[in-house]
Amino acid sequence: MKKILVPIDGSKCSQLAMQKAKELAKAFDSSITVITVVDSIKYLDMEYRYNAVQKDLAYSKELLKTAEKFFEDLGKEIETVCKTGDVSEEILNLAEEGDFDLIVIGSKGMGRFSRAILGSVSQKISQVAKTNVLIVKKP
Repeated sequence: MKKILVPIDGSKCSQLAMQKAKELAKAFDSSITVITVVDSIKYLDMEYRYNAVQKDLAYSKELLKTAEKFFEDLGKEIETVCKTGDVSEEILNLAEEGDFDLIVIGSKGMGRFSRAILGSVSQKISQVAKTNVLIVKKP
């Protein structure tokens, strides 16, 4: 297992997924790529959409900086990716293009509404991905 993909959204479950990915990377000397996706599809009002997406992009970039710091003690360069679009499709596309050995994802996302979204994202990824998927649950 040389390449691990870790989708994050800042939720407790995505933090647990990063922890599990770090453990696996240490055990198998794996490289880590962290992805966060701004779901631009959820903003239907075009006037509101631009500002909301810009705010989400800024938040995503901060999440990726935090992830870089979290993984820095692995002694390897950590790749970070920020995408905009359909969350599960962007994760699946990167997983396939990057030829990853494993996707480590949290079972649920942030907030009441996005908890349902990320739950469906992790479910879709587990069903559609051509690679192994580890879904990390909050204890």
